[in-house]
Amino acid sequence: MTEYETSCLGKTRFLTRQDARRRARQIRREGGPHFRSYPCRFCDLFHVGNLPGHASHLRTTPHGVYHLKDLNP
Repeated sequence: MTEYETSCLGKTRFLTRQDARRRARQIRREGGPHFRSYPCRFCDLFHVGNLPGHASHLRTTPHGVYHLKDLNP
């Protein structure tokens, strides 16, 4: 699995950091995880995602579904 696949592919792209932060807050208010906004070096936009080292779910990619233990060797 490439860094592009884990960092950008399939994630919602936000034009501004403010929009990404707003969405992260909305997810938290709805009982979701504590996401952070971050700039993407691949698409030059912003995404929301788990704090580094705190992912707790499966990730779906064009190559299938990966469990977290499979993503971090």
